[in-house]
Amino acid sequence: MSPVLRRRLVLGLVAGALLRAALLPAAGTPDVPTWKAWAFVGSTDVTGIYGVGGSPPERGVIRWRDIEGTTEYPPLALYELAAVGWLHRAIDPAFGDGVTLTALIKLPGLLAELVLVVVVLTWGRRVLGGTAAAWMALAVWLNPAVILNGAALGYLDAQMAMPAVLGLFAVAAGWPALGGALAAAAVLTKAQAVFVGPALLLALARQSRVPAGRALGRFVTGGLAAASVILLPIVVRGAWPNMTQAIGRLAAHDMLSGYGLNVWWIVTWFVRSSYGVAELGWWEAFTLPVRILGIERFMEVGYPNPKPIGAAVVLGGIAWLVWRARRTVGLGDWAFVAGWSVFTYFVFSAQVHENHLYLAVPLLALAAAAEPRFRALFWAVSIATAVNMYLFYGLGFAGSLVVGHHWTLVDLTVLAAGVNVAIWGTGLFSTDSARSVPGLVGHLPAGGLAPK
Repeated sequence: MSPVLRRRLVLGLVAGALLRAALLPAAGTPDVPTWKAWAFVGSTDVTGIYGVGGSPPERGVIRWRDIEGTTEYPPLALYELAAVGWLHRAIDPAFGDGVTLTALIKLPGLLAELVLVVVVLTWGRRVLGGTAAAWMALAVWLNPAVILNGAALGYLDAQMAMPAVLGLFAVAAGWPALGGALAAAAVLTKAQAVFVGPALLLALARQSRVPAGRALGRFVTGGLAAASVILLPIVVRGAWPNMTQAIGRLAAHDMLSGYGLNVWWIVTWFVRSSYGVAELGWWEAFTLPVRILGIERFMEVGYPNPKPIGAAVVLGGIAWLVWRARRTVGLGDWAFVAGWSVFTYFVFSAQVHENHLYLAVPLLALAAAAEPRFRALFWAVSIATAVNMYLFYGLGFAGSLVVGHHWTLVDLTVLAAGVNVAIWGTGLFSTDSARSVPGLVGHLPAGGLAPK
């Protein structure tokens, strides 16, 4: 690494750390108080947070201050919040609310971002090369979507994204068992990580360091081992049926789009506006702010169930990406397939939220570091992800949202959703089945990362 690049890297890392420190006091989204409640209960009974036993299985009710609810998140995310709760109890035995607790809730995500950057700058240098690794580290650490998602708004996406990205690294480098363990950790943090699966299977089949069949076997073994360790406390407690019941409710949210600026947000705008024309007139009906539309209401007025439609399009889109990339042997193409699979889910699936595109950002950073031809798409998705979150929650501080949705007559979020769909379309042909270049994976030092 040249002295100039090293200096830029240090300055970038310091700047990213200062930005995060400045945003830590931000209250974040309305989900942050929920995470605090989970941390409170988890710090005393994390294995019972889903409920324990019962026939049918009882639902664990989480109570803290004026919050009462349940959780549908997988257990690893809850373990992390429980650790935050234990730490906060050590600082404040009364478990009071305030800036300290808000910052602690964001701590696991910040640590995940830091781990990803450190691994990229160490192990990743042997996979990508020094210049590309430094580029990826800064592209993640200074990324507006990454900073907004974690330090400002307090989402839990970074804890999922870090093992998902490193799992792809591990498979490409000839460590499929480690890749399986990391993939399991990602899915058991947030279920959305499952959309990286097709790209991982492609990488397992096309990497040349371990025979494909043996690589798949090791990947599955590593995944099962990690999942067993994560799930064992739940099973021993007798809360397995309660957990599966809780996680099964992930798909039960009654919303066409939960602020995810995608196809269904455009449909939400069109349906609401169309039904308002008779009372309000065309102009006012189509320029009103867009509100979430429930799936039940959508179907009551005569439209089909959007969930199977979205699922079919998502599966078809991901299958198309994998088919086009079936002969590629480069880490950049595999990472692109992973990132664009997440983007496909975001654009076409119902019940998507404003932060669900986040996982695509570090995956596409890896793709862009390995293959510079992906960099324009990477930045487009990064900006789109940041804009989606900012348009609803600003910087997480009260009054920090200074962009009005009405500035563009038709709700600005609808126009942003249209841009997201257009960006998705431009990436469909970015992988090519005719490409079969060695890529950066073939440049690993002999014996350096391959299993003995």
